[in-house]
Amino acid sequence: MTGIRYITNNKGQKTDLIISLKKHGQIVEDLLDALMVEERRNEETIPFDEFVAQLKSEGKLDE
Repeated sequence: MTGIRYITNNKGQKTDLIISLKKHGQIVEDLLDALMVEERRNEETIPFDEFVAQLKSEGKLDE
């Protein structure tokens, strides 16, 4: 596959991956989004209305 290179250790085992963002940028972005979702899966949530009120009180969202 073009735009993808593997880095191997001295035993020939694949250890790292280099992906061309020019060629595969959207796929990489989607992968990173999925990893972030998985990482945050067990975080506490708050109701949407409470979140909006919090943003407004912090001046991050217009009334």
